[in-house]
Amino acid sequence: MDQMNIYKILFFALFIFVGLAYLSCKENPEENLFYVEINPGYSEMISKFFYSSIINDTVKLDISLPLNYSKETEKKYKVVFLTDGYWRKEDHNDIHKMSNRNEIPEVIVVGIGYPDNYNFNEIRVRDLIVNANNFLYCIKYEVIRYVESTYKADSSSRTLWGSSYGGYFLIYAFTEHEDAGRLFTNYICASPALDPPHTHVDLLENEERLFSKTTELPINLYVTVGGNETNSFINSYNQITSRINSRNYQDLIFEYEIIPNTDHYTVWKPTLLNGLKKFLK
Repeated sequence: MDQMNIYKILFFALFIFVGLAYLSCKENPEENLFYVEINPGYSEMISKFFYSSIINDTVKLDISLPLNYSKETEKKYKVVFLTDGYWRKEDHNDIHKMSNRNEIPEVIVVGIGYPDNYNFNEIRVRDLIVNANNFLYCIKYEVIRYVESTYKADSSSRTLWGSSYGGYFLIYAFTEHEDAGRLFTNYICASPALDPPHTHVDLLENEERLFSKTTELPINLYVTVGGNETNSFINSYNQITSRINSRNYQDLIFEYEIIPNTDHYTVWKPTLLNGLKKFLK
């Protein structure tokens, strides 16, 4: 048998194998990862660029809708907003997979970031730390307004997630909950950098100001840190969780934990997925 015929036979065998695997996976979608990978749970990644007059720069939104999303129905979808959107693209898939497994309801996922040619390490310092108030109001008046006027979004249930500098911004947004107009129902925070080496608002002072205004917070907050993180992040976690826990805010569901065997670069994923299951299920 010549070499060309051998290649033809191998190619035909591979074609048959893939076809049978695909059919088998369709019959048992919950039991086979092959099916999950080719059907991630959302139809496409939608990119939206707009110029923000609040932060005076271009913002890029990465938006994914559930496969069952339809403008023809009256159904509204909870929205999950992710800071550092450029680095969170693969997380859309993981979130929608949880919906596929009925661990959370179907959601709209919105990553908030910038055009691909930006220096993300620099610009996130500006927006998540130095000018956090501007960024929060960009989200309020521009990002949320666009999402909820364009898609079938449930304005009564918004989730915000962030890690590291995004975690600082998460706690900042939490302490601004009243002043910002009660934007979010769920706050999910990993490894908050409580005292970053940049100009920033003192989050403990901000929390003091929040407590002076209200003792009722009918919202959900989840804060984590990795068990293998540096002392600075563990100390930040201990400081903010101890402070909030001591307040006994009425109606606040506050959960926090040190996640073992994770560090600063691996704790964000279980935090995001655990938080969504805690608060959206």
